[in-house]
Amino acid sequence: MTNPTEFMADLRHAFGSSLKPPVAVWRSAEAAGSMAAVPHCLFAALPDVEAGGAVSFTLSNLHCGGGRLYCGFAPRNPGVARFVSERERYKQTPAMVDEYIDSLGIRPAEQPCLNMARIDRIGSFDGIDGVFFLAEPDALSGLCAWAFFDNNSPDAVACLFGSGCSSLITNIVGENERRGRRTFIGMVDISARPYVAPGELGFAIPMHRLAEMAGTLRECCLWDAPAWSRLRERSLRP
Repeated sequence: MTNPTEFMADLRHAFGSSLKPPVAVWRSAEAAGSMAAVPHCLFAALPDVEAGGAVSFTLSNLHCGGGRLYCGFAPRNPGVARFVSERERYKQTPAMVDEYIDSLGIRPAEQPCLNMARIDRIGSFDGIDGVFFLAEPDALSGLCAWAFFDNNSPDAVACLFGSGCSSLITNIVGENERRGRRTFIGMVDISARPYVAPGELGFAIPMHRLAEMAGTLRECCLWDAPAWSRLRERSLRP
C-alpha cells in the first residue's frame, strides 16, 4: 500500500480538487487528537476533522448511547431497541432492532480511543481500520465504479441499515477484521444527516480492501477514461 501522500495525489488525479480528502479511522491507547465534547452525535465533530484537525473519542467524551455501542465503548443499553423502534420509528419492532444489532457482531474495543483525521494529515496507514469519504453523487458514482472494478460480488458495495457511525465506523472495523472486500454507502441515517451537507453521502472502505483498491485506481475507469473524464469535468465546474 502506498503512503497517504502518494495515495492522495492519485485521488486528486482521478477525482480532481472537488473531492474532499477521505477521513481515516483508527484505534489507539492514547488520544491522537483533540478530545471533542460530543453531547450527541459524534459527527458533530466533523467540521474540526474537515478543517484539518485530528479528533479522538473515548467513553468519557462520547455521550450518544448508540455511538458508544457502535464504537465498541459500551454494551447495548436495554432501551436502545425501544428508542430506535418506538421513538425514531426506524424499525417495525424492538425485536427487529435487537436482531439486527446482534447480527453485526460488535466486539468491545480493545483500545480506549477512537480517532479520526483526514488522510493528508496522517503519516502512515499503519494501524488504520479504514477510511470514509463524504461525497456528492458524481464522486460517489466514481467510488462505486472503482469498488466494482475488480469485485463481482453482489455486495461489493453495500448499503446497510444502521446509524451514521455504524455505517462508517462499525462496518469498516468489522469488515477489516474479517479481511473482507465489501465497501459501504453510509450516512443514510436520517438522524445523522444534519451533520453532513445535503448533497453528500458517505462511502466507507475497510483498510484491507483499500490496499487492494489502491492498486487498481490507475487501471479502472477513473484514470482518464472518456466517460469518467466528462463527469469529472462537470464536478469541477464552479
